[in-house]
Amino acid sequence: MIEGSFVVGFDGVEHRLIRDGVVVYEDDTVIHVGKSYDSGVDETIDAKGKLVCPGFINIHALTSICITHFRIDGVGTGGSPATRREMLDGLRHPRSYLKGEDLRTSAYYCFTELLKGGATTIVEITAFGSTAFQPPIEQPETFARVAREIGARAYISHPYTDAKAYHDEGGRQYHFDERAGRRALRDALEFCERYEGSSEDRIRTMLFPYMFDACSEGLLRETKREALERDIPIHMHASQYLPEYYESLRRYGKTPVHFLHDIGFLGPKTILTHVLYTSLNPVSPAPNTALRDPRDIEYMASTGTTLGHTPMVWGRVGIMLDSYAKYRDAGVNIAIGTDAHPMDMIMEMRHAAVLGKVAERHRAAVTARDVFNAATLGGAKALGRDDLGRLAPGAKADILVVDLTGLHVALTHDPIKSLVYFCSQRDIDTVIVDGKKLVEGGRVPGLDEEELAMQADEVNRWLVLGRGVKYPQSFRELEE
Repeated sequence: MIEGSFVVGFDGVEHRLIRDGVVVYEDDTVIHVGKSYDSGVDETIDAKGKLVCPGFINIHALTSICITHFRIDGVGTGGSPATRREMLDGLRHPRSYLKGEDLRTSAYYCFTELLKGGATTIVEITAFGSTAFQPPIEQPETFARVAREIGARAYISHPYTDAKAYHDEGGRQYHFDERAGRRALRDALEFCERYEGSSEDRIRTMLFPYMFDACSEGLLRETKREALERDIPIHMHASQYLPEYYESLRRYGKTPVHFLHDIGFLGPKTILTHVLYTSLNPVSPAPNTALRDPRDIEYMASTGTTLGHTPMVWGRVGIMLDSYAKYRDAGVNIAIGTDAHPMDMIMEMRHAAVLGKVAERHRAAVTARDVFNAATLGGAKALGRDDLGRLAPGAKADILVVDLTGLHVALTHDPIKSLVYFCSQRDIDTVIVDGKKLVEGGRVPGLDEEELAMQADEVNRWLVLGRGVKYPQSFRELEE
């Protein structure tokens, strides 16, 4: 039994705040949430001064190191864009940026950071990291193995495409190989068959056609058919760049969301991540439609498609969603993810709320409660899970205990506001997944976090600067 000063329970419809309440769980399941519990328990956790809430569902979480854009020497992804010759050479002789111990270090670092950042369910992505149409199978297998060893709950995929972009004198072009794409999809399905429901059902799978513009219509249709047959989610980057948006207009005469709607790709277990550029966004109006045409968002709402919102990674480069309030008001299910480092779900919720207000120029446009719901119930809905993202009898015992006693967060008349606007992952004291404590006192028991941090920094430094390159000695040298 956890005794907390603030408990976020679920009444079957919405979250309810219980002051001086309790959460009782047995094995991997919550059995009681309320003001008190009269039966005996084996252990009582004193969470006075703390918030007890459902664990967050990180809907788009990188499980390979990504602090800045990756550089893969010789294929044009770091500096100048790839030429056709470089792109074809990469296909003939596939290269990957992480493997072996570097990959394992990356996975351990990211899963640890995700847990400490409050994610009890991790919807995994990877920075594609391969010059081929799919990364090596070592990648998702390592992620599944590390998730099992750590005890994380994760949705893991083997991503794929059937197109590669390159540049020539005519600008951005695409090389398609639909046969290679079908092979990559087959490999992804085999991965799903091997790992779905493994690790006592903490590991589940999804299909991940990696990027909208890097997939043909045929590959997208086949992906949807296979996902429906297996009842597994689909996850895809869509409408994240203006070049992709205008490529869709050129290729199909429709926006990405409009096209996906028309081929039946959208649906209750389809997660489109980012969706920054739509017919509603004044930066990207579709030709022959009125400015601020809402149809793209209406297509997502009417089909039950989820927006995977990752505000911080885009805010860092000066881009924001237009707008959270419009998606919410249209009825689109919104879930929140961190994408790249740092993997702090509290910080991500804060960015979603603040940037949502900025986009609408209104202080109440997006509330702390909105983003808390997205990080819990929105993520659960995206995955088709009514046992996640809530504290209620029968739900999974995926629980956070957040310390609200620090001076920076001591004003707790509304603890959800305090959580979203004042806290960070450093205030997360305990993380419980499937009834097991994976973080206690803010640390992962038995893990040398400082050593892991140094190893991860070494891997990331190599990715950014190249092996054997010394640290820059000045800001000018760093910029160069």
